[in-house]
Amino acid sequence: MEIKNRTTVVVLAMIVVGSALTAGYFVATSTQPEETTVYPRLPHSPISIEEASDFTPANSSIGCACVLAGSGSSTDPYVIAGWSINASKTNGISVTSVDEHFIITQVTISDATERNVGIRLERVSSGKVSNSTISGTFLAFFVLESRKVAIVDNIVSNSEYGIMLEASNSNTVSDNNLNNIGQVSIFVRGSDNLIEENSIEGGFGGINIDGTAGPANRNTARSNQVRHAGAYGISLWRAHNNTIVGNMVADSAGDGILITEASSDNLIESNEVRRNGGDGVVITEQSSGNVVQRNVVKGNGDGVGSFDLHSKASDNVWTGNAFETKEPDSLE
Repeated sequence: MEIKNRTTVVVLAMIVVGSALTAGYFVATSTQPEETTVYPRLPHSPISIEEASDFTPANSSIGCACVLAGSGSSTDPYVIAGWSINASKTNGISVTSVDEHFIITQVTISDATERNVGIRLERVSSGKVSNSTISGTFLAFFVLESRKVAIVDNIVSNSEYGIMLEASNSNTVSDNNLNNIGQVSIFVRGSDNLIEENSIEGGFGGINIDGTAGPANRNTARSNQVRHAGAYGISLWRAHNNTIVGNMVADSAGDGILITEASSDNLIESNEVRRNGGDGVVITEQSSGNVVQRNVVKGNGDGVGSFDLHSKASDNVWTGNAFETKEPDSLE
């Protein structure tokens, strides 16, 4: 079941990418005073930015008519803020292939249908999206071939997919609240990304770091809380040299932390993994060189076919873990 649904994510991501030719993408940048301003949530039509000239002030007759401040530089980014957008006919906010810096903050996007996306970014960098609410979308955030994008302090709910990084490196996803996501809440395909201090409730999968269609190396998932996932809390698929540290994974129907599909040289450290229906921490066949140490893993599985600690592979290190059941007996 896990493999089938993970493959579904890959296929749907390709569909989203293909449909992107008629849309755009979005980005933002470092913390600016404008982010502390409280903006009214005023109605706005969907926003599409495909070139620098599309960054136009509110009430403009051309471009996005959505910029409230800024010049687009690294020290004075464009500020797109305070808009309430209905995405029932197209993506809520789309920005693609622009070099300008900008912040998207305090926006509300809702009521997307079919394959529409809340916020899309493609080939952008040095951006930020913060303090926004996205609900009722097919995919809340889609970040494609982008870097140095920060998705921070947002609320995502009642969407089929949550936050997806596709072929994107050196991005930050932190302090977001995701709940009632149908499939994967945070899906990472890329390298050197930081996934930190997010709260995830429900969904098929919590956090998936996936290297099946390109590198997924040196990512860090740190201090996240994942609860009540349907199949797994945190998973690594063909992923290498990643760090999973300090997370709480609890009450999932399936595995807590899953390392599979020949994932290697990953560090699983100081996590708390409790009351998951499947294995607490499991490494499947052909995954090697992983280190599982100093985790608290208790109350998982049934102690017969699933366990707190479960290794189906060799050449991994298990040490210093607190647990109640294990397979095989050599695990520590």
